[in-house]
Amino acid sequence: MTTRTGYSLIQIALHWLILVLIAGAWLLGDQMHGYEKLPATAALPLHGILGLSVFFLMILRLLLRLWLGAPPPPASDPKWQRRAATLTHWAIYALAILGPWAGGFAFYLRLDIAADLHEVLINLLIIAILAHTAAALYHQFVLKDNLLARMRPGGSRV
Repeated sequence: MTTRTGYSLIQIALHWLILVLIAGAWLLGDQMHGYEKLPATAALPLHGILGLSVFFLMILRLLLRLWLGAPPPPASDPKWQRRAATLTHWAIYALAILGPWAGGFAFYLRLDIAADLHEVLINLLIIAILAHTAAALYHQFVLKDNLLARMRPGGSRV
């Protein structure tokens, strides 16, 4: 059995597309202040459209991850770093699905607790993304192990 050294092209495309959608939704978060005053039949603001897109694309990405797998963390990493990387990846999956899910409940059902939960989950998602990014940059520029090639078209492949 061959060990994967990189992600598939569809996994790479979804990774970067979802990052752009999350950034856009986060930047448009202020658009949702006062959403509870909108009629229940109001069109979903762009923030919500981006969030719903993240929700469905992350489910697709999760299914692809379960089907295609992912390359293991670098064997040269200490055990605690490999565990932290795995935990961070799964946290990003969970938070990027549950955050928009809670946002949908907040918008459509006007549940204050869902709005509060959405805010907490998205803040945790941003922290997880920043930690993930910092670790990837550390690998690339400090350890110089070319880890970013896994998530670049034309980089390491199966």
